[in-house]
Amino acid sequence: MNLEGILIHKTPYRDRDIIGKFLLRSGKIVSLYFYGGRGGGKMQKGSILETGHMLKVTMAPKKKKGIVAMNIAREWNLIWEAEHIRKNFHAFYLLSFFFELTSKVAIDFNTEEDSCLDDQVGIFKIVSNSLFYLDQSLEKNEVNLFDHLFMMLGKLNYELGILPELKNCLYCHKDLDSFDLMKFEPQSGGFSCSECLLQGEQSISSDRNLFEDLKASHDLRKLMKLSLSLKSSEVLNMREVNRRNCEALFNYFCYQFNYQKSDFKSWSLLVAL
Repeated sequence: MNLEGILIHKTPYRDRDIIGKFLLRSGKIVSLYFYGGRGGGKMQKGSILETGHMLKVTMAPKKKKGIVAMNIAREWNLIWEAEHIRKNFHAFYLLSFFFELTSKVAIDFNTEEDSCLDDQVGIFKIVSNSLFYLDQSLEKNEVNLFDHLFMMLGKLNYELGILPELKNCLYCHKDLDSFDLMKFEPQSGGFSCSECLLQGEQSISSDRNLFEDLKASHDLRKLMKLSLSLKSSEVLNMREVNRRNCEALFNYFCYQFNYQKSDFKSWSLLVAL
């Protein structure tokens, strides 16, 4: 069986081997064992098994069916690699977060039961495009990492079917485009307009912190809509994204899947940028 995918995690094993986790074109994940994958040996061979590399892998046939055993890679060849991400440690933090996030939402590939059909191609497309255009932005020296992070989170939320209601108020169902202030309510999956907030006896004008929160929610909704309307190649058109926007969207993601931010080791590196 031939597989193509992105190496999203690798674990050194023994002296020269690697256990790798791959995001396949189908959007599913498979673990593979690479004998000699770390390179070295008498011939001092190099290794192409680096996280972020896209590879074509030929699997060794299993001797017996139905026996749970590690999938063995017989041959592997490089298809694509980023040229600039590893030279920028901030970008590498972002790459690590992309892969950590992906490993939690993608389902496992069963080599005996699954075909290589693209039944979840959306997840693979989002991740591969995110890597490609991040690397391209670094090459042009035109990169705001929060643009790339927000774009990826927005499209992933849409792909997973957890995108909040962006068109109408949760309560009065009026078009939210008519309001400059609104409140994001992650627990309800949408936004409430300022009129509904006033009916709830909340004073906006006299509470500066509340006003800032409502304005931030308005900006968050605008950026969510923008991230969905743009192609991944147009990520540089975001330009308005900041750390607070990304944190709000990530908090929403965590709420939907019952995760804690501490469940993501690479997140603390990103918020420190």
